[in-house]
Amino acid sequence: MEQVSEGPVADFLRECTITGLDESEATPAVDLYGMYIIWCEQAGLTPVSTTFFSRQAKESGIEPRRRNRENIYTGLLPTGPIPVQYILETDKPPSPNGALSVFGS
Repeated sequence: MEQVSEGPVADFLRECTITGLDESEATPAVDLYGMYIIWCEQAGLTPVSTTFFSRQAKESGIEPRRRNRENIYTGLLPTGPIPVQYILETDKPPSPNGALSVFGS
């Protein structure tokens, strides 16, 4: 994946995601942005808007696709403590499109 060279979105993607995976591995766009918000809070940064986040992700070679009526980033999984914290803070059940759904039913 070609990353943008600087900025908080590029830093987040480098630090908190694994890319280049099979397309069956996917992260819902709304969840990736939520994890970015938590990452920004921990880093003392002000998060960019969802529109700017999507634009910067696209410039990094990550483009959302539509699956099951939801925008997802295929071939990308979150890594590190941020996804766990996101689930705990949002109390959100995993998406049927997300990698964490393997832990569900």
